[in-house]
Amino acid sequence: MKKIATAIMAVIAAIGMMSCASTSTMDDSAKKQAEINKSFDKVYTTYADALVLEGAEVYEVKKGDTLTSITKTFYAGKDENGYYFPLIMLASRNVVSDPELITPGMKLTIPNFDANINDRAVALKLKPYFKDLAEVYKQKATPAAEDIRPHLLEISEQLGKEQVSLEPEAPAAN
Repeated sequence: MKKIATAIMAVIAAIGMMSCASTSTMDDSAKKQAEINKSFDKVYTTYADALVLEGAEVYEVKKGDTLTSITKTFYAGKDENGYYFPLIMLASRNVVSDPELITPGMKLTIPNFDANINDRAVALKLKPYFKDLAEVYKQKATPAAEDIRPHLLEISEQLGKEQVSLEPEAPAAN
């Protein structure tokens, strides 16, 4: 009987230790995400006043949506790859911090693309925002972050230099 009781106690102790180890891992993951959210929030707070919200729309996230798909839909013809999503995140900073963590039911503010990107004065104010956001993506260890970061840096370089085309270029007249 003692052997059975000892074996049961050993199994319970082992399960308890495994439970603590997995909780610690989850806590580390949650702590890392909290640090990332804090970094996003700091950038959003720094540039909140640079964004023009006149003409903005509200969109409720649906199951299956990604920030990229939402960006492509609202900025069709202007952002074919969805990399101008930081405009939406800046406008929706009080709803969600991390662009990869949107969920159905969230109501995102979709700023007017032209008012923010094609207005040179506003674009110049937003230029460092895209660069600073790219720095936050260094903290994220996801394939999406690795893909997004260089595009944000490229956008930062281009903002204010030239107007982002609204229409595809017309073929040259013969």
